[in-house]
Amino acid sequence: MLFTHCKKEDTIKKTVVQDSIKPQNAVVTIQKVQDNSQIETVKTFLKWYKENEDKIYSFNSIKGGILTETDPPANYYVDFDEVNKEIKFLESSDVFSQKFLSAYKARYVDGNEYFKQNPANDGPPFGFDYDYFFMTQDDYQSDLKNIDTIQFKIKPINEQSCNVEFHLKNCGMTYRYTLTKSDKWRIESIKNIS
Repeated sequence: MLFTHCKKEDTIKKTVVQDSIKPQNAVVTIQKVQDNSQIETVKTFLKWYKENEDKIYSFNSIKGGILTETDPPANYYVDFDEVNKEIKFLESSDVFSQKFLSAYKARYVDGNEYFKQNPANDGPPFGFDYDYFFMTQDDYQSDLKNIDTIQFKIKPINEQSCNVEFHLKNCGMTYRYTLTKSDKWRIESIKNIS
């Protein structure tokens, strides 16, 4: 009986000692799980683009130029019916914000104004002679074959926006995708920061 009493007292002492060590106003921090949904949005776009590049460039948005050897060349102009189809197709990817799609259309509006002020029908149409999404004529397609090996870096701006930066080895370009979040992360702009 004496033995159990000592044991019980020893347990009480341990509890008192442990409770006195623990600070009374201790703040318990819970580490947030790293959210990479911004990177997943960019990867989703890159994979979608790799599969749909030919479809994007199948829209005949820029008309004119030398069509046949017998027909006289026509000056370049923008076919906005085709532009609207192209934008609808881009929208179907579900990775672009409305701001991005508006800027994409504005590029055609500006291009059409340029064609009116600077009539031309030979060579690549000015402003449309490189890939819009990768801003180059160089080989970015080789990099898209190994999307999962690309290193992405998230740079938060605030809770609703961030930049995702990455480098493509083969074309030698570094990109900054600005993303915004409403219901999900969407691409708002693409910049070459090389």
